[in-house]
Amino acid sequence: MTTPATHEDASSMAMLAREYRVMFEIEEDYWWYRGLRVLLQELVAQYVSPNGRAKILDAGCGTGKNLQLLAQHGDAWGVDIAEEAIQFCRMRGVSDARTLVASLLELPFPDQFFDVAFSFDVICNIQHDVAAFQEIRRVLKPEGRLIAQLPAYRFLWSAHDVAVGHKHRYTARELGEKLEGAGFRVEQLTYLNMLLFPFIALLRLMRRQAVTANGHANSDLTPLPRTFNAVLTRLFSAEMRAAPRHRFPYGISLLAVARRIE
Repeated sequence: MTTPATHEDASSMAMLAREYRVMFEIEEDYWWYRGLRVLLQELVAQYVSPNGRAKILDAGCGTGKNLQLLAQHGDAWGVDIAEEAIQFCRMRGVSDARTLVASLLELPFPDQFFDVAFSFDVICNIQHDVAAFQEIRRVLKPEGRLIAQLPAYRFLWSAHDVAVGHKHRYTARELGEKLEGAGFRVEQLTYLNMLLFPFIALLRLMRRQAVTANGHANSDLTPLPRTFNAVLTRLFSAEMRAAPRHRFPYGISLLAVARRIE
């Protein structure tokens, strides 16, 4: 089943298309993705029923690595606006029946279908992000949760954001207000990646100059020397193990856990 892309979504898809293969090729070992999977495991343990019957949505499933993990813990479905992403999901062996080309503004599911929805670095690509929050709320059961990870701080806007199609970077206050306006009660809201914040912030600020200088943008997703990647993986993963139980005052990203209210 597919849904037609809006003009806005089609534009984002065009910008993102070149990044999907990069993501697919490095996602297994790259420090950022390995750390986020540690975070995802912690969140699943905390918020997904262990009986294996939970209905789980991966809202913006990308190339399917997270969806593979979620499928081990329940009846998991993934949607992405880009056909390229869904093709990579299928290359990973994810079931055709559980991966759909669809917009987060028009999800192909009935009301109150899912117990929990995860969305990592995707809703920030939609100009009308509150409408996406509202649409995810529609398909959640009463008291169901949305767990979203999103980029933080507009001043960190750089070539990376342009390359991957971001429309927004958020403060904790702004994200909390948008979630509440969409019909959620925020249960947890914390920044992520605090330990590496000074180094990544400096890199992003330097790369912001690159966008204005040549008008061309590439993401930060480039292979790193093995030892350096291993060190970053250990640091980031350690913080991600702690993130669901702590509130960090600043960071490169934000994590929100929000419950649907009537």
